[in-house]
Amino acid sequence: MFNSTTLEVAIGLALIYLLLSLFCTAINEAIAGFLGSRARNLEKGIQSLFTEGKANQVNTDGATNKALSLADAIYNHGLIQSLYRSGSGSVAERDVKNLPSYIPSRVFASALLDIVFPDNKANPTGLPKTLSEMLDKLKLLPESKGKDAIMTLVLQANGDIVKTRQAFEHWFDDGMDRAAGWYKRKTQFVLFCLGFIIACTLNVDSITVGSTLWATPALRSYSIAVAEKDAKEHSLQPSGPGAAVAAGAPQAAAQNTHTDTDNSGLNDRLSDPSADLDKLQSLNLPIGWGTSSAPWLYKGHSDPWHWVGLLFALIGWLLTGIAVTLGAPFWFDALNQFMVIRSTIKPREKSEVEPSKN
Repeated sequence: MFNSTTLEVAIGLALIYLLLSLFCTAINEAIAGFLGSRARNLEKGIQSLFTEGKANQVNTDGATNKALSLADAIYNHGLIQSLYRSGSGSVAERDVKNLPSYIPSRVFASALLDIVFPDNKANPTGLPKTLSEMLDKLKLLPESKGKDAIMTLVLQANGDIVKTRQAFEHWFDDGMDRAAGWYKRKTQFVLFCLGFIIACTLNVDSITVGSTLWATPALRSYSIAVAEKDAKEHSLQPSGPGAAVAAGAPQAAAQNTHTDTDNSGLNDRLSDPSADLDKLQSLNLPIGWGTSSAPWLYKGHSDPWHWVGLLFALIGWLLTGIAVTLGAPFWFDALNQFMVIRSTIKPREKSEVEPSKN
């Protein structure tokens, strides 16, 4: 069971990790936007659905062109191109920075139905209405694992075009859940690297900070006051006894791949990441480079305590990097839960120190 000191130290550390996570998330968002990481991840996810499957391209006069990969056919479809930021969606001219980072499952299903059941002016039959008609058109696709997957979904729908559309939507959602895992792992690695680099640069040593908070009640009280103020400013206070309201995560993973929740609370804070560093510096904790925050640095290299201090600093930086990897949403939630626990144990602690009546 937490005592008051342990809980207050946890609150102070959670606040620090939250501020660093927000700063690292802002940097990661900028990198992802510049490199088009979400769009790349979405494209990779769609390619994995079809596993190199191809589709025959049919002209309006009924002539068949060279087969195009199903993934490229999806991106070349008018419904998908309407989601592009700008530029052409042709295979030769496609720029990953212009690709959509979000495709609704219903749009994907409509585009795929149009691709696998093509219509043209020479033979305007529209979507097939029976299972046999669907299978006849699917047999025209080049052999691939993607074709097998599509045919399996159509067979399961038993010729019902509505169920077929729904099957395509569910298939797409399942594939995007898998792609979300790829993006999340990549994002966590990037956040760890950023967190470790910033921890080393600013000397945010979790061990030194934690021990200082433990030994200095004034710093603990000030950190808690800052945490409470931050919670009120950003509407992070728990909504009821024992409940913590977690503000959602920013767009840390590919939109459309279900790694993101609705996270408007954090998105508002990513516009000015320097404010989080300013707040971190205002805590007056042993952060940065000085005799109090890095005493080992000022010892002679021949002094064995110099190397011991450096080793503990490296461990502290590593712990900070790992904490940042958990992400700002985690620390939002953890900070609020700690606040709830503290609010419930404080009255009990006060009652324990009341003098006995004689």
